[in-house]
Amino acid sequence: MRYFCAALSLLVLHPPFALADWQYRSRPDLTPPRLNITIPATDEVGPGFIFVTPYPSFEGPRAGPEQSAAYIFRDNGDLVWSSLGYLAGWIGNLQAVRYKGRPVLQAFQGTLDPYHGHGFGTAVLLDQSYQQIATVQSLSRLVSIHEFRIVDERTAIFEIFQPTPLDLQPYGGSKNKQWIIDGIWQEIDIETGELIFEGHSLDFSDPSNSAIPPDPSRAGSGSTSTDAWDYFHVNSIDKDSEGNYLISGRHTSTIYKLSGRDGSLIWQLGGRASTFAIPDAIKFGYQHDARFLSRSADGAIETISFFDNAARSDRQRGGGLDQINPQSSARIFRLNHTDNTATEVQRFLGPDGGLVAPSQGNAQVLPNGNVFVNWGQAGAVTEFRGRDATPVFHAYLDSGALAPGVQSYRGFRYEWEGRPREGPAVVALRAGGETTVYVSWNGDTVAATWEFYARVDVVEGGFEDAVFRTQELGAVARTSFETSLAVASEEIRGLGDSARIFAVALDAAGQVIGKSSEVAIQDDIRAAVGRQPGRSKEGPSKAGTAGQSVLKDSRASTKDL
Repeated sequence: MRYFCAALSLLVLHPPFALADWQYRSRPDLTPPRLNITIPATDEVGPGFIFVTPYPSFEGPRAGPEQSAAYIFRDNGDLVWSSLGYLAGWIGNLQAVRYKGRPVLQAFQGTLDPYHGHGFGTAVLLDQSYQQIATVQSLSRLVSIHEFRIVDERTAIFEIFQPTPLDLQPYGGSKNKQWIIDGIWQEIDIETGELIFEGHSLDFSDPSNSAIPPDPSRAGSGSTSTDAWDYFHVNSIDKDSEGNYLISGRHTSTIYKLSGRDGSLIWQLGGRASTFAIPDAIKFGYQHDARFLSRSADGAIETISFFDNAARSDRQRGGGLDQINPQSSARIFRLNHTDNTATEVQRFLGPDGGLVAPSQGNAQVLPNGNVFVNWGQAGAVTEFRGRDATPVFHAYLDSGALAPGVQSYRGFRYEWEGRPREGPAVVALRAGGETTVYVSWNGDTVAATWEFYARVDVVEGGFEDAVFRTQELGAVARTSFETSLAVASEEIRGLGDSARIFAVALDAAGQVIGKSSEVAIQDDIRAAVGRQPGRSKEGPSKAGTAGQSVLKDSRASTKDL
């Protein structure tokens, strides 16, 4: 189900305060970036949520989101899940996939080396309760950040940046430059760790075809193993139904198809040694995210998609901008093996005058035919109507005044059902004539209604007869990350000093699916000093029958809790 609210979209577009501080009263520890939505989602967007992994841009130490993490958002910019506490370090490639017959989340977590454009870490799988069920590591090598792809619900593909000694003089290097990066990819069985396949860029791609020379101001000087010449820069690997691989080499501006049997080259598109004729009008370069889309029955026609950065920058290394086309774009190509020609089927350009993403980015063709584009270093996502490339949603991953500047390596749209193991968070804040109860449940997508209760200690005859009872305060339909209910303070005072507040989550069928802990009522300090934050996105709701609530014996448990 998609959630959209016109009034909320206006708040997202023009928030009264840009600060991300204390967005959620029940979760003050969460400070997600705010989406700056310039094209609100129409009814033609695909089903599901937005998956992004925002982190700081290369503009300075204060650039980027206050909390770098993996995030799931609704179309209106409201938070569904923050990965804080579940994933650590630099995070990329958050996707909803299937593993061994069940839905899971996949993500990479580790370290980022922005100077060289790669990093190291592990790939993980999380179940629907956001608990880790598997980790993916290479056999004796370091997994890098770019690719993590599940194949046939059991194997995983990833890439490795392997420093390798090689005399670079034939490629423009000096005598003391003797290190090159071999772009390796592996496919392994996730459960057993068995190696299914391993391929090496040096086996099929000549370093002389690189667009990046072995220069210390560029992609590595080649003088040491940690500063090896990154002539190829593998950044995506895909696999088709015949077992062959599609590899993107960013620094050769080439997409390669390789045999899944022996790793031999089948064809290559773009760059200095293309096996296809490419008209100047549709040339591309420095691309990311090459994917198989379709193949004719006789294999004569293949269709692929990719994200054409059309530019690369050495800004993080003190250099400038190399640019092939004036704008980055998502592109779909048809490859004809009969006459070895490439034609462009569709091209998707960014709204607002276009975007240039010197690094990162991806293009996801959705089941409904739409194309969801993440603009990488440009820090934005767009969904296009598939039939005519009309934008039906666009948002910048802004962070507001706390830390402007954000980017996301990849971004996606997926359907997802989250049932977190952690419990709901609740807080009850008293200010003036009202006590407002706020509740949220990080990662939950199932709750449809929140019921709010007060637990009251009651002594009948003596201490040994003490019991507690519950009073229902009201119910509110859940439409956002945080739900709230305002109750008149005199009613709360009438419950006594022992009152403890809690909330119960119900699904669409009215079944209880979760209960918060019980909390004491607190004074709203910020309101007391004149800094009362804005209401939660739903606004506190009045309990229309709160004054008529009936005390219930807790021994006949509320909603079978």
